[in-house]
Amino acid sequence: MEKGTDKNTARSMEKYKAVRGQLDTGDVVVFNGSGVISSMIKWKDKTKWSHVGMVVKSVDWDMLLLFESTTLSKLKDVESRKESQGVQLVPLSERIRNYPDNRVRFRRLLRVDRDKGFTDIVKKFRSDMAGRPYEESKLELLRSSCDDVFGDNEENLSSLFCSELIAEMYQRLGLLNDVDDKPKGLVSNEYTPKAFGGDKYELVYGSKSVMELNGSAELDELILV
Repeated sequence: MEKGTDKNTARSMEKYKAVRGQLDTGDVVVFNGSGVISSMIKWKDKTKWSHVGMVVKSVDWDMLLLFESTTLSKLKDVESRKESQGVQLVPLSERIRNYPDNRVRFRRLLRVDRDKGFTDIVKKFRSDMAGRPYEESKLELLRSSCDDVFGDNEENLSSLFCSELIAEMYQRLGLLNDVDDKPKGLVSNEYTPKAFGGDKYELVYGSKSVMELNGSAELDELILV
């Protein structure tokens, strides 16, 4: 990841401060990274999005947090107080501060009742996944967007890449169908950042569509940061 210049960082933070009051748990954050791995993801998926995380509005820490699985290890997880790669919960503002200007977007999760049931599912899944490593299987990463070459994935949550983590969270919340719900169900490790960014992705072989959520829930248009 390329760290932003002081000028770009200040501009990004100003934009973030202008929209953070609109954000809530379940909202999606997509990133346009510029490192080697990010560039490979974008090239492979023909998208500008290389990473995705989810907003967690925390009462305990009185701040907005980012739930993500990443190879970055420069920020301390707010719960473990350790820097590590993999699944982590970090201050959203600090993650944005380390991205160049104009490379982060938000998509708000609309028409969802964030009641106790919703909150309990988020907390439990966060707890279950805490500390798990970033995806260790390179083949699983390739299969997520190249099924016609490498075959289908099978669910394996022992290690997770970014979009797999968020897709699994959305499936636990009932927002996305799981693999048993045909024809629109996929295993969580078939989703890539481009699906959460609003790009069309391969739902079944030869058929591409924008990701749709269940019920009346939807992700709104990208909000510039």
